[in-house]
Amino acid sequence: MMKEKFALISVYNKNGLKNLCDSFFKNDIKIISTGSTAKHILSLGFPCKSVSNVTKFKEILDGRVKTLHPNIHASLLFNRKINRHVKSFNKLKFPIIDFLIVNLYPFAKIIKKTSDFSKCIEMIDIGGPALLRSSSKNHEFVTTICDIEDYKSLINELNRNLGFTTLDFRKKMAQKAYATTAKYDSTISNWLNKNKTHHFKIRNHKKITLRYGENPNQKSFFYNNQSKNTFLDNILQGKKISYNNILDIDSAINCLNEFSEPTCIIIKHNNPCGVSSCKRILSAYKKAHLADPISAFGGIVALNRLVTLNLAKQMSNNFYEIIIANNFTKPALKIFSKKKKLIIIKRKNLLIDKKQDIKSINAGYIFQDKNLSKINLKNIYCVSNIKASKKTLEDLIFSLRVCKHVKSNSIVLAKNKQTIGIGAGQMSRIDATKLSLMKTSNHKKKIGFVAASDAFFPFTDNLKLLIKNNCKSVIQPKGSVNDDKTIKCANSYGLPLYFSNYRFFRH
Repeated sequence: MMKEKFALISVYNKNGLKNLCDSFFKNDIKIISTGSTAKHILSLGFPCKSVSNVTKFKEILDGRVKTLHPNIHASLLFNRKINRHVKSFNKLKFPIIDFLIVNLYPFAKIIKKTSDFSKCIEMIDIGGPALLRSSSKNHEFVTTICDIEDYKSLINELNRNLGFTTLDFRKKMAQKAYATTAKYDSTISNWLNKNKTHHFKIRNHKKITLRYGENPNQKSFFYNNQSKNTFLDNILQGKKISYNNILDIDSAINCLNEFSEPTCIIIKHNNPCGVSSCKRILSAYKKAHLADPISAFGGIVALNRLVTLNLAKQMSNNFYEIIIANNFTKPALKIFSKKKKLIIIKRKNLLIDKKQDIKSINAGYIFQDKNLSKINLKNIYCVSNIKASKKTLEDLIFSLRVCKHVKSNSIVLAKNKQTIGIGAGQMSRIDATKLSLMKTSNHKKKIGFVAASDAFFPFTDNLKLLIKNNCKSVIQPKGSVNDDKTIKCANSYGLPLYFSNYRFFRH
């Protein structure tokens, strides 16, 4: 085994190399280096062997491949205490690298300076992180330096220890190197995520012709990615599915996923029109239908429990386009079979893999992450002097979960985990509030309901109108410049007011 000590230096930032190389020279540590680093070290007046001369492999691909060589990594990784490692390495007749000095391409800086994708890609260091990881793994024998700020500490170590370093120092430097590569990779990953190119692999999808589009004069198709257990694989009966049906099914399933207790949701034109959660699914259905029976006509019913014979009989008394449930008993399916056009979909084990929302616009497509924010006690908080009771708090969470799936601007009124008024898709929040209150005409006992808003109240007029109509608590997202005025207004009426950490626009 060659007994001379070597340091491999491959750095982007060449500051501080003069003092470091001088220390190596004084401690009889020879230097191996790469490309421009080798030229710089030679220009400083220190002897230096180039990597390509040592490996007998010239740099290729414009310098992309220079230190990715088995002999280099063998030198960094072989265990000096294991005889078979030593024997294998000796056969290579390669210098023993005991010191590695590497700093990485400044990727984080370049992405702040330019949006040129190809320039940013070229600043992703490959060989550097690989070298750091290899030498750090073998820190029992190899000293790894990845930060210019540590040159002085290394020089002091060499001076104190006659050209060697302590294990504690090597271990500390190895930890820093791994932290550096982890942060480096994370920066690249986050950048790629923001700049990713989306491709519609239509060729890998199954094309299904629909009855028509949003209107009869529009042709429409559904491209299924052929994943198993989609809703198409779980249709048990009914007429050919339509464009509008698919949109409503998607809305129903997304909304239903907010609830774990027995819940029924009735969707109409992409909006919930009646929602209820109860201890029994039959009661949940009845209350959801009673929430707005006029709007429920021809709607989509979604339930997160088994549909039994008794429940099927209740639902068959009304006209619906689609019924979605976890499963159906055979007697229930027999009841539904009398309605040949009624679409029945089993929800159990349904694959929900949608992580992004995609919409087409005249110029192309727009993408966004799906709003998967959870609505629970962790993400809401009281901002008023008076807090809501436990039961009222449950109604607030229930109403906001529904509100999340109503077209903006939206207001949802609820009582005893039943919606009693929904104002959807209005151009102003006050109009949405008025519409939700108008919908409460279906309910005799309107006193003591709660209200949820999908975004903050910009003015106190909404709050005052709700209080005037016997609302007992309100929940809204934070963020308005008038939040303090809203809180002051709630306190003046003794109203429990809660804020959400998240906004829930849906367009």
